[in-house]
Amino acid sequence: MFAISVDVLLAGRVRAPWARMTLFPTIWALVWSVASHTFPLGRLLSWSPASSSHPYTWMLGYTGPAGIDWIVGAWAVLGSELAGRWLMGRESLDDLSSQSLIHHPDPDATYSETAETSTAPASRKFLPLGAFLFAFSLPSIFAELPRRPYDSSSTPLMVGCVLPTPTVGKHLSLDDYISTSATMTEAKVLLWPETAVMFNSPEERELAFEKIRKVPGPLIGVPFEEYVPDSDDTPDSPNRRTGSKRNGLALISSSQKPGDEIVQYYKRNLVPIAESFSMTPSVDPPTIYNLNLTHPKGITAPSWSPLPDHIRPIPITTSICFDFASPTAFSDLPSRPALILAPARTWDTAVSLAMWEQAKTRAAESGSMVLWCDGGAGGVSGIGGQGIGEIMQVGAGSWKRYVGVQWPFDERKTVYAAVGESEVLAFLVLLMGSGSVGSELLTRANNGNRILVSLGQAIMAAIPAVSSMLRRNRKEPPNLIDIEDEGERRPLLN
Repeated sequence: MFAISVDVLLAGRVRAPWARMTLFPTIWALVWSVASHTFPLGRLLSWSPASSSHPYTWMLGYTGPAGIDWIVGAWAVLGSELAGRWLMGRESLDDLSSQSLIHHPDPDATYSETAETSTAPASRKFLPLGAFLFAFSLPSIFAELPRRPYDSSSTPLMVGCVLPTPTVGKHLSLDDYISTSATMTEAKVLLWPETAVMFNSPEERELAFEKIRKVPGPLIGVPFEEYVPDSDDTPDSPNRRTGSKRNGLALISSSQKPGDEIVQYYKRNLVPIAESFSMTPSVDPPTIYNLNLTHPKGITAPSWSPLPDHIRPIPITTSICFDFASPTAFSDLPSRPALILAPARTWDTAVSLAMWEQAKTRAAESGSMVLWCDGGAGGVSGIGGQGIGEIMQVGAGSWKRYVGVQWPFDERKTVYAAVGESEVLAFLVLLMGSGSVGSELLTRANNGNRILVSLGQAIMAAIPAVSSMLRRNRKEPPNLIDIEDEGERRPLLN
């Protein structure tokens, strides 16, 4: 309602047809951008469709969610025009549009000039916008297919989600996750769900990490919940302050030594009420960890990689569940990640589906893939991005699959990740303003042509009068044929 009210307020002040048509889409994009940074739920309640559910998904890497909001607003403008023509009739709508939409009358212009600019039907002014929206949907015809894992330009990478089946009346423990992970060692990357384990002290955390390091092979993403270290307090103290816990994720492998585990990330956006009163958010952005893959059996080291160590680095980053509702979740990354680890634990299938769409959207914006592992009772889990959008599991049940990672991997950031959301919004405002500037220039040029034509017509009309005046003021030479004498005419030679 706020966006519509602002559009109605400014409609009469915008004169250019293109600027008038794109006014509401620009306001719509600005409003939702502000809302995503202001409201606690981020973009979770946005009216714009999420990833892979519309033909404009390819734009996410260039414009981010603001571009999709603009597209939604533009379709709303076209839809309202069609609805208005159907409800009010063509003639009535054209009369209203010619007064309020097409051209705002200039008080210095004459009636004929104003009427001349308002006689064109309003529907014709919407043809460029309709053609623009149709053209931008055409790239969706060339659907992006998943990269083949076994290809000369791909690195095969097996990833998996560890979701043990719980026993009736028993909560999953650390040993359950470790034993399940030990049966999936052929995977290169494994991910546990959000808050899979709970630590009451740094010593307890280190003992758990030591047990996880005994699983040979894969890099394991271990989400955990722990108390914030405080030298003046202890985990069992009755005076521990509220919000003294935090939600983190560590990357652990058997090749690490004790103390070398990587605490990759701590959750930044907490779920309102459910987490905000009992946990402390982090302010540190995600980072990138390179998983170095050596050559598999049957492939020689030089043919596997020309790098000095003959390895293929796979850049990996992480985020946790509700952080994916923010459109700037990965704006601080220095380069493009190949894989995003995304542990989650939702309380309902509908919420899990909504967050799964947000995770795929963030992956499309950053040009990467996301491994979504939801440990909720009805949570969905899968991998999305780079042409993949499959839900592999609903509820409990571990799974793994191969994906193909580009080789050599292009670490350049996408346009949206490089320029940011504010620059995209500035471009949308400029796109609307260019219509006003262009229309104003054309109007001034047209007015200038009218002045020149009027001046030329005045000059041409003045030429006969000037000629007549010059003839009257000039002395006439005597007529050598006839001479007037006292009202009579006599031949000169008679």
